[in-house]
Formats: sequence, C-alpha cells, structure tokens
Amino acid sequence: MTDPVAFQLGRLTIRWYGVMVALGFLAAFQLVQHRGKRRGFGAGPAGDLTFVLMLGGLIGARVLYVMQNWSTEFSGRWLEALRIDHGGLVFYGGFIGAAIAGGAMCRFRKWRFADAADLVAPALAIGHALGRIGCLINGCCFGHPWQAGLAVRYPVSSGVLDVHIHKGLLGAAATAALPVFPVQAVAAAANLALCGLLLCIEPRMRRSGQLFACYLVLYSCTRFAIEFLRGDYIHRVGVFTPAQVICVALFPIGLAWLLWAVRGSPKETAGQGRPEQRPDDE
Repeated sequence: MTDPVAFQLGRLTIRWYGVMVALGFLAAFQLVQHRGKRRGFGAGPAGDLTFVLMLGGLIGARVLYVMQNWSTEFSGRWLEALRIDHGGLVFYGGFIGAAIAGGAMCRFRKWRFADAADLVAPALAIGHALGRIGCLINGCCFGHPWQAGLAVRYPVSSGVLDVHIHKGLLGAAATAALPVFPVQAVAAAANLALCGLLLCIEPRMRRSGQLFACYLVLYSCTRFAIEFLRGDYIHRVGVFTPAQVICVALFPIGLAWLLWAVRGSPKETAGQGRPEQRPDDE
C-alpha cells in the first residue's frame, strides 16, 4: 500500500505528489536551460520563458481540475482549491494555460512561437513523466481493478474506495478499495520515452515547429491508448474519457502543424526572431 505523505515538518504535511511535481518542474527547467543555449536562446531568456510557462501551466491545470470537480470536492471548501500538494492537476488545463502564457510572452519579446515551442517540447514530456510518478504514489489517475502482478493498493484517504463504491464494484459497507493497475507508471514511462525520442529526432528537424508538432502527434496517440487503462473516471463521453476526446481534437491539429512546418521556411538562425544572446546569458 502506498503512503502519499513524504514527511512532516511540524504541522506541515509534505506529500509525494507535491514533491514529484516540484521535481518535474525542476527537471523541465534544467532541460530548457541546457537546450536554450544551443538553440539561440540564452540562459536568461530560456529561464524567463520556463518560469512563465510553469506558472501559466500550473494555474491552468489547477483551474480545470477545480472546475471539473467543484461539486464533489470544493463546494464549501474553496480554500482547498489552492492545495495542489493534495493532488489535482489536469494536464490539458496546464497545456492550455502554458500555451496562453507562452504565446503572450513570445508576443511581448517578439520571439517566434514555433521556436519557443520546439525548445520546450522535450521538457513538457519529462516534467509530465515525473508528475505521473507523483500520481502513482498519491492515488489519483489510477487504473482499473487488477489482481495480477504490479497491482497497487491505496488507503481509504486516496479516494479510490469512493470511486469503486460509486461504480458498484464494492458495496457501501466496504472498508478497502480493490487493487488497481499502475497505469500512472505506464504513463510516466511513455512520457520519458517520448522525451528521449524527441531529443533523438531533433537533429533531423529542419523547420521551425516540427519538433513540437511531433510532440503533439505522438503524445495524443500515446495518451489516447493509455486512457483505456484508466479506472478513475466516473463520467465518460460515450465509451471515451474526456482526455481521449481532447486527443481526438489534438491529433489533427498536431498533424496539420507538422505539415505546415515541413512546408514552411527553414529554421531561422540565432538573432532572427529569437532572443539575442548577451554575454551574461552564456
């Protein structure tokens, strides 16, 4: 059985979900900083971009989660909406929030959006991977009941039991949830593989926006497939999860972007549509 609490600092409870989300942000930040120097973005501009994306993504991810679960989790407990360390971030909400924040910053700094998107694509994947490990420990985004190897048991406080009772898998008097498939680990591994793949194919990309378009296409396909293993959804759109519906919309957008990028102009060199490097950015 997993324990979502990492450690206590007096009355402050530090949960593994918050720790892993923080590590995900740190890993993404370091990767963007490293790649920014090689792609015409100095360390300073790359760091600024990463901070803005993280802030926008965090706000967007939390806002969408709260909107989706207001009646069941937050009605009358609005301060709980601020406790992201308890879990509750929706990736697509974060994606939208980061896209809006990043677009605004690119417009303000006069950067090409496609170049900035290429820069952060692998970082999105590695940050998401570490966040999913947090989900695995926390007990959110869990899989279907599973009795074979690698099954995970969660405490009552995780909410898994409530979902199983609501779905009729257990009676109302049940005191323990069924063991479930560790789908979060599969999602983490898929995102790590996606990060590695993007870094491997990057040297072959000859047009701005190609790398990010590849991320959109590959992520939407893998996420759509992995969602069939999820058992935490109470409400679905027909046989599909809400995330799968978004994947169906995201895939053609990514594919169209990829075709546009391939037909577009070659990548600009440093200084043309990208931040100018200053001596202190090295």
